[in-house]
Amino acid sequence: MKSEVRAELKGLLVSSIQDKIRRYNPETESKPFFEAIFSKRAVNIASLIQSFYTSFGTSIYEQMAVLLARKNARYVAERQYVLLGKIDAKTETMINNIHLEILKTQAPGSKEKQIEQIRNTIALGVPERDPESIVDVFVKTPSGQEFYFDVTSVKPNIKEFRTLKKKLLRWVALRLSMEKSAKVNTALAIPYNPYDPEPYARWTAVNLFNEGELLVGADFWNFIAGEEVYEELLNIFREVGKELRPMIDKAVGNDVR
Repeated sequence: MKSEVRAELKGLLVSSIQDKIRRYNPETESKPFFEAIFSKRAVNIASLIQSFYTSFGTSIYEQMAVLLARKNARYVAERQYVLLGKIDAKTETMINNIHLEILKTQAPGSKEKQIEQIRNTIALGVPERDPESIVDVFVKTPSGQEFYFDVTSVKPNIKEFRTLKKKLLRWVALRLSMEKSAKVNTALAIPYNPYDPEPYARWTAVNLFNEGELLVGADFWNFIAGEEVYEELLNIFREVGKELRPMIDKAVGNDVR
């Protein structure tokens, strides 16, 4: 990872965490039963960590991805990208049928074949905003390959995975409705593997997604950065944690029994 990129990533993390801690108020909610068992400080720590799960999942991971893609890999990249287009009724029906077949057979089929089916069927449309137009992270490589990522939680349930599968197919259709020759790729990005050191084995995803359609942990970050950066990312987080530990300890308070 380039030194200037490392410095920017660290700065992003420090400023985001400091801002979160400054706005954190451990007195806003009383949990007397849990405080009686674990201590008030332990409950405050759990509450603070939960708030970080939310903020990282909704914005910080996306900012990290865009920074790495732009500065390290020199890709075109944008977060909360608005994917405009219009899916005609015939293609919408076909996508529904592809999705239903995947759910019925519990086999993802060929993503390449599905993209070509959509490419051959989609009618050229107009740049309208769709209910699913917002893409968490968009990346375009120098070769013209376009990648549309939904950055999702580490353990989606089966209903969420099914919904996301259909969204990825619809993103293909939206893009191709504007430019049939576009080199479009859609995928889910999961920031880390909660089953490490074992492979990601969320049973709800096994029969829905093709290889390359679900990028987990190192696979996602290394792709975004154009090189192996995952371990260095973890080291940056460790450095930030060590530097901000006094601020965190002050925020959660001392044990009170």
